[in-house]
Amino acid sequence: MKNVSMKKVFSTLWNELLRDLGWLLGLFGYRRDGKFARCVGGLLAVSGAVILASVAVYLVLSIYEEVGDEFFYYRDVESYISRDVTMHDDGDGNVWIMNELTGKKTLNGVAWIAMPLGEKDSLVAYSDGRRRGYFNKYTGEVAIPARYRHAWVFSDGIAGVEENGEVAFVDAKGNQVFSRTFAYDPNHDGYMFHGGYCIVDEDKDGKCGLINTQGITVLPEKYDQIEHHGPSCCWVLTKGDESGVVDRGLKAVLPMMKCDISVFDDGFGVTMPDNTLRMYDLQGVLVNGFCVADFAYLEYELEEVYGHYSQGEYEEYEEVYEYSEVHKKERARLCKYTAGRNMEGLMTQDGRMVTLPKYESVEAVGRDAYLCTVSNGYKVILDGKGREVNER
Repeated sequence: MKNVSMKKVFSTLWNELLRDLGWLLGLFGYRRDGKFARCVGGLLAVSGAVILASVAVYLVLSIYEEVGDEFFYYRDVESYISRDVTMHDDGDGNVWIMNELTGKKTLNGVAWIAMPLGEKDSLVAYSDGRRRGYFNKYTGEVAIPARYRHAWVFSDGIAGVEENGEVAFVDAKGNQVFSRTFAYDPNHDGYMFHGGYCIVDEDKDGKCGLINTQGITVLPEKYDQIEHHGPSCCWVLTKGDESGVVDRGLKAVLPMMKCDISVFDDGFGVTMPDNTLRMYDLQGVLVNGFCVADFAYLEYELEEVYGHYSQGEYEEYEEVYEYSEVHKKERARLCKYTAGRNMEGLMTQDGRMVTLPKYESVEAVGRDAYLCTVSNGYKVILDGKGREVNER
């Protein structure tokens, strides 16, 4: 039996199609050797090529859908870790790391990753779902296999890792940087260095301090809480009911005192025990000794009432207005303000404090009479000078 190529089959079919079409058009005066015939032939040739190309593309796509899982892996770029390294997900929970430059999968079975803090740090923390390790963000290659129960991101060239309840610090090769270890606290925000210092707990008494990159204690472990604030480059220290601030060089900016401290880009908001607010700049200089978080005018009801219509619910597609009598209101002489811990007080309209912010709520009941909730529903009435005139 003689072998026949696919090219010859398509050529034969195409010639037969052209001959039959020429015969059909000849019934209407068509001539094969005319200019119109050559134009029609060219148009048919181009159209045929487009049709055959479309069929070929359709067949390729159909084959890919059928056997794609066998010959290809689904590549959906989740994120670029670096210029050449990406993380992919096949949609079924299978995540891997790939070096796009070499086209090589460098790490399979990734549960999650965490980028390093420092710009000079190149190792990315990852988990395989059970243990944690590190890979290079520029090559995708594993640098430290997943062998730690807990591991934190690299910062200042060092990473904290935990095994058997002890936290140690390792370098980019997995070697322990210094011999000291620290008690692991599951409530710790993360054993990472900021500006050369890291918060640690040496024992399990709940107290914390700071160490440097050589493992030397630079702030003793006597604080209940230490917080780092990156934009302001400072540390907020808390011990009992006292708080204070030190700068990046661990020099005191605000001394330890009974207060709560909030850090802003341009300074510190300090809430004192009497709920008043103060504002200090980043150098610890007092900017404003009386700040308010909110301010509102107060109104009280008069005996005089007036009719008021308000829109009610629709009834059978007709708009209904409800009538009610409303007391007229006038503005009281004093205003209320909100300070620390959302407590309220009275102040004049030009901003002078009349009472400390020691009330849960304040409302006007007369032109110069104010009903103030102290706590647990206990209320007092104050006059325009903040003096109690009655109790409720």
